[in-house]
Amino acid sequence: MIIKHNDAFSRLQPLLLVFLLATAGMWGMAQAKDFTPPDLEGFNLHDERDADGDGDGENETRLHQYLNANGDSLVSFTTNGHLWAWSLDTRNDEVGPRNYVIRDSNCDGTFDEVYGLDDEFHVPDCTR
Repeated sequence: MIIKHNDAFSRLQPLLLVFLLATAGMWGMAQAKDFTPPDLEGFNLHDERDADGDGDGENETRLHQYLNANGDSLVSFTTNGHLWAWSLDTRNDEVGPRNYVIRDSNCDGTFDEVYGLDDEFHVPDCTR
């Protein structure tokens, strides 16, 4: 059997490369229409602090960290009175909800983006 070089595929390779490069920054984020914030039942407030959520050197974002008996952590992110993100970091990745961050991208009260805990996310522009 002779395998010939596919000229059609060769012509599509540059387009595929452009598509992959253009979408590379979006892979960490997934749309999560109407994602429900986590339930605080069983969690207790552990820490409150201010943090820099947009990289400008100013601590404009208030973080509230809640822990439960298992050591799971919930963190809320609030800027200028607007709650715009929640993160969940679980100790047992085998059972129950997994680790994630949900973000309200446009301040409409709907958490519409989901990130992994290691993904980069920022304060939405609408909180300024």
